Amino acid sequence: MANAFRPFGFALALGLIAGAAAAHHSTGAYDMEHQTSVQGTLKSINWSNPHTTWVVDKDGETWTFESTSPGVLTRSGWTKHSIEPGERATFHYAPLRNQTQGGYLFSITLQDGKTLSYAFNPNDSN
Repeated sequence: MANAFRPFGFALALGLIAGAAAAHHSTGAYDMEHQTSVQGTLKSINWSNPHTTWVVDKDGETWTFESTSPGVLTRSGWTKHSIEPGERATFHYAPLRNQTQGGYLFSITLQDGKTLSYAFNPNDSN
């Protein structure tokens, strides 16, 4: 009888794992419909999986942005030195729903006008 429930248990476990993965990759914390920009000076980058983190100074206030993985950025032409701490830039992002300073970073426009953006599929443009 215990063997009869084994497929059900396996399916339940698989569903729970998939649900946790979907929650991890959710953009629910961000207001994706009201994208905006902020100019500031890059303080630091955490270039590591699963998501890069960008810390920016704007007029003495710290803003924190999350973005996609280093692999996606690298395939889109970025390197961890595409922008260095101390450089000013414009950061394009979806703001956090809780109104704190930061959000989900989509692209960066450098002082020289070059825009760093990314696509999950290298054949797409962002």
